Amino acid sequence: MEAMCNQLDTFRGLIMMAYPGYHGLGDFEPIKVVLENREEFDEKMNLSDDLSVENTTIWIVSKECNPSKYFHEMFGKNEKQKFVVKLQKKGSGAPVREPVVDEKTQKEMMAFYYKK
Repeated sequence: MEAMCNQLDTFRGLIMMAYPGYHGLGDFEPIKVVLENREEFDEKMNLSDDLSVENTTIWIVSKECNPSKYFHEMFGKNEKQKFVVKLQKKGSGAPVREPVVDEKTQKEMMAFYYKK
């Protein structure tokens, strides 16, 4: 709890340097709501569905990470790589892949190549 309070104080200081007196931040900004302790919890927020360590698996590049292996054993020691990491509940399978090209760009590409 002490470490969390220290982090909140650090964020508060950073926001006060960037936005003195929160001037310029809207009331809807999540960081302002958290720092002013105005968070509202209602029945719509289901906090019991959080992913815990016991029932969560980590998926990186469509590979399920085994907690007994080191990261470099699966992906090598290249420090310049970027990975998309997704969390899933155990037994739910691999997460859905994101499309490489969004729908609008795909339509534009199809129209361009159709003209050719």
